[in-house]
Amino acid sequence: MFKKFTTLFLLLFFIGIFSTRAQHIGINNNLIFDVAGALSAGVEIPCTQSTSVEIYGSLRPWKRAEQSVHKHWLLQTQFRIWPCQIMNGFFYGPYVHVGEFNIGNHAFCLGLLNGLKPNRYEGSLVGAGVGCGYEYALAKHWNIGAEIGVGYTYINYKKYNCEVCGKLKDDGTYNYVGVSRLALCLTYIF
Repeated sequence: MFKKFTTLFLLLFFIGIFSTRAQHIGINNNLIFDVAGALSAGVEIPCTQSTSVEIYGSLRPWKRAEQSVHKHWLLQTQFRIWPCQIMNGFFYGPYVHVGEFNIGNHAFCLGLLNGLKPNRYEGSLVGAGVGCGYEYALAKHWNIGAEIGVGYTYINYKKYNCEVCGKLKDDGTYNYVGVSRLALCLTYIF
């Protein structure tokens, strides 16, 4: 799983670098995923004077403790439209995402996803949506930005009785509509 994710991310990254004629390329990190203990990185490549493409990934390949598990990988790609200036100010655009997860006995902040506490869920997801955000230039090469996106996600899952073991309790699909992209990013622009 980690090998596939890394290979795909690097392939998309290098295709973007070698095919772009733009002056600036941004490398970013989502601070929200950092707080959650996941590795995250993205690359933003300008396409025209007012558009760019961001490829972003998140990975959490380890357990928190023996009695709980929270592993995932996620890949999101977004086409961004910048009405004023590229990589500075307001932007919006569609995105797609794909990922896999294995989560059990894990409590999220604000009581989100309370059903995860007594069970373990394993599965995959795919979806799309539209997001908007704002990037602010901190210095010549540094930006900070925030974004929220709303969309649809199709989730295919297996539910187990126990947090780290247990027999299969249920399997099925879930159609989620709501916030599916949330970022507070620190970006370095080359």
